[in-house]
Amino acid sequence: MLSKRLVAVFVAIFVITWCCIQAAPSEKERLLNELEFVDDDGSIDAALMNYLFAKQMVNRLRSQMDISDLQKKRSYWKQCAFNAVSCFGK
Repeated sequence: MLSKRLVAVFVAIFVITWCCIQAAPSEKERLLNELEFVDDDGSIDAALMNYLFAKQMVNRLRSQMDISDLQKKRSYWKQCAFNAVSCFGK
């Protein structure tokens, strides 16, 4: 009895799978024909170009930064962290 049920379930799954496979290409074509694709206005390209340009500019600015200036600022802020009155007054 159990084996008959298993065979029936297997046959049902096989038939359903076979029907889905047979219907899939026509369904796929129908869906592709009904879709309304978004027109490409170039906004993605412009955004990518802006990002790359900004990245290039930041890299150039980083390479031109003066290290001694950064070290002076760092020591100044260390002093302020140690003694806030000397930096900000009374």
